[in-house]
Amino acid sequence: MGTMRELVQDRIERLQDAHQRQKQKKYGFLVRPITLISGWVVMIIGLITIPLPGQGWLTTFIGVGILSLEQNWAKRLLGWGVHQYDRFFAWYATRSFRFRMLMLLALLIVIWIVFMVTFWAMWYYGTLPWADEFMEWLGLTR
Repeated sequence: MGTMRELVQDRIERLQDAHQRQKQKKYGFLVRPITLISGWVVMIIGLITIPLPGQGWLTTFIGVGILSLEQNWAKRLLGWGVHQYDRFFAWYATRSFRFRMLMLLALLIVIWIVFMVTFWAMWYYGTLPWADEFMEWLGLTR
């Protein structure tokens, strides 16, 4: 498997080619707004899925890559983000198995805390009324 830079670069090159071809067609004026909307949607989905098993980071980078077809800030952010990702995993790979497992455990704990606090806040402010019985069972009331 290649580095994240190679994976992202391959996909972005294919997107750039298709993007330029679409701009030359009859309805090419629609390409920019569609590109911006789809880029934001893919990036947000990627950000949401980062803590889940799968390709959350790759999806996030692809979303920024789509935005980079039309936005210079996204092009710069994509290059910087991919570089930092590869740099982190090069460092991470040199650590002991025990350290990596402790780091993974700490990350999972942080993710669960974020999810629990988000769930509690949504319930507390009334956006999850279906959770009232469960929260009462836990001894929590609004």
